[in-house]
Amino acid sequence: MPAHARRLLLLAQLVLLALWLPLLWASDIEIESASEHVTHEMLMVDADSRIEFSEDAIKAMNSGVPITIEFDLRIARPRKLLWDAEVLSAHRDFTIERHALSDQFVLSDRATGERRIHGELGLAIQDLARIRDLPIAEASQLAGEDVEISLRLRLAIRSLPGPLIPIAFISPGWHMSSGWYRWRTQL
Repeated sequence: MPAHARRLLLLAQLVLLALWLPLLWASDIEIESASEHVTHEMLMVDADSRIEFSEDAIKAMNSGVPITIEFDLRIARPRKLLWDAEVLSAHRDFTIERHALSDQFVLSDRATGERRIHGELGLAIQDLARIRDLPIAEASQLAGEDVEISLRLRLAIRSLPGPLIPIAFISPGWHMSSGWYRWRTQL
């Protein structure tokens, strides 16, 4: 192979590497396990996730920018010939933000107003990644149903402060979603 062809091939490889490197260090959410149970006549969901924020998101949180993670859940009745019939959908927002005066991190459930305080950002992220006893619906609504439960966690880019939104939309480090985690069960 001629020298100029080798240089051109090397240049093409470097360009591809430069385009892929940000994706390799991009943030990510992965739901590792999830389950449902009934407690006090309520259908509850537990989920364990792995959440890795990008360096930009970590810097933003340390600077006091609140980050919101959306929790979406769908319950559907599977059908053979048509698409699944949606029985229920639920949405919750969880926010991590740094409290400027105390220099602590607050994890908030925006639906209930519940707040948990952590001394380190890593502890707040671990707490967010471990969802326990999240009430979804009254168990009597779904009793005896064979259903598929789907859930997803994702970073809510639109909830960021205005000047940060355009940057977040074009930066791969801000695009975080677990994709849908599904399991079938009889309630």
